[in-house]
Amino acid sequence: MTSSDMDPRQPGNTRPVPSSTPAAGRRGRGRVISMLVLVTGLAGPSCRRAPHFARGDAAAVVVMPRPRDAGGTPSVTEREPNNTAAEAQELTWVGAPPAAVVKGSIDRTAAGKVADVDFFKLVVPGQRMTKSADAGQAPDPLSHARRLSVLLDPEAGLALALDFLDEGLRVAKTVVGGPGETLGLPNMAVLPGCTYYLRAKAAPANKGCAAPDAGAPAGSSYQMTVLLLDFEAVDEREPNDRPESAGELSWQGRSALAAGLFGWRRDEDWYRLPLDAIEPGWVLNLDLEGVEGVAAGLAIHDSAAKRIAGVRGRKGERLTLHNLVLPSVAADAGAAAAGSRWWYLVVRTESGLDRERRYVLHAEAALPEARGGFETEPNDDAAHASPVADGSTTGYLPVGDVDVFRYLAAEPREMDIEVSSPPRVRVKLEVVRARDGQVLAETAASKARQTVRILGFSCPAEPILLRLSQGKHDGNASEPYLLKVGSRLLPRDAGRRD
Repeated sequence: MTSSDMDPRQPGNTRPVPSSTPAAGRRGRGRVISMLVLVTGLAGPSCRRAPHFARGDAAAVVVMPRPRDAGGTPSVTEREPNNTAAEAQELTWVGAPPAAVVKGSIDRTAAGKVADVDFFKLVVPGQRMTKSADAGQAPDPLSHARRLSVLLDPEAGLALALDFLDEGLRVAKTVVGGPGETLGLPNMAVLPGCTYYLRAKAAPANKGCAAPDAGAPAGSSYQMTVLLLDFEAVDEREPNDRPESAGELSWQGRSALAAGLFGWRRDEDWYRLPLDAIEPGWVLNLDLEGVEGVAAGLAIHDSAAKRIAGVRGRKGERLTLHNLVLPSVAADAGAAAAGSRWWYLVVRTESGLDRERRYVLHAEAALPEARGGFETEPNDDAAHASPVADGSTTGYLPVGDVDVFRYLAAEPREMDIEVSSPPRVRVKLEVVRARDGQVLAETAASKARQTVRILGFSCPAEPILLRLSQGKHDGNASEPYLLKVGSRLLPRDAGRRD
């Protein structure tokens, strides 16, 4: 790094100032991933089910055909009474793929209060699986599951809730909508020969508030469309919104893939990724190819479901978590007790939804990158700070992120530090003394893409932390920043008293 590169007259340059307390950080690096494996794995023989791929500005997504019309399936009318599971109206499958459409209404009392719940019964065609005497050889039931897709379209002004119940009448999933909002359960896993229930009812009111559809006309109607489809090879299978129901990711060589849908607000999809097959010294890279119009989050939890690291993005933005350092068996107590290691990967819908286009989650085991420096994850506190030396290092600052680097000089040196911001990031740089958290120098960009510098910093012969953060609501999960560090020996008479 030359002196001209670190011109103190440039905007964003600053001098050391006193301050207090450090914070923490995390994030990974990104690279373009190949979708060839996914194309092979997801392509199907049926023209109705076969997805096609559409590439937007930042992501490759899988477009699902709309199931709302169910291929022109004739509708049936809801029959009362059907307020309980015992009175549930059984829906008859018609056509190929099997479909059912029912038109119903939510009745009210003369005072306008909801006095109706509608139960519907579904029996999945096929032979029910029997339990094997040799449990060790029993196949995974979900490997034989069919994909149930449900859409509930209410009349304008009517706010509904939709429950999906299993054969034991346990509620496996509930989605709630606002007035006139269509609800969907696009990828519920159901087993051949088993019975399931759907329950349509008025959306509950928040505590102390009126019903969401207060003032809607009595007898407000809805239409429910149900389709029975097949899962593709790497499709998620709902419900999978907690560790106990997490879908298992399988390694194909050094890669693992999953595809899912942002089916409802705050949808969470959990995946269990085994780590034992990854060679010692390797790292894990994650890429989430998002869907236009949906803001997503991607997080990693350890085997005890404790969050390790995570990122959030804007609508349609690709998310990355790269150079994730894998835990040792001793460090992962939950996994050690079970004799194996794993992480949970969690995809979350932060805002928006899309029941037609799949997101794609790609996991890759790789050697740490040989070229240049890179941040390692997790690095969300001083104890896990990424090591940094003279030279260049890259990293990401998604929304709400902080990255921490640890620098150690064998003897006192004079340092120049430079950070080049990506679009949508106003970077803040702090130099923090590791032993007590005192901020020794700091600077901040006033606009995105700006380069900030701290020049001529007198670095002591002890660990210091370089802390990178950003302005409120800033963040870029797909384009990296560049951190440059240069140092030189202090002049011989530096610090010498006259």
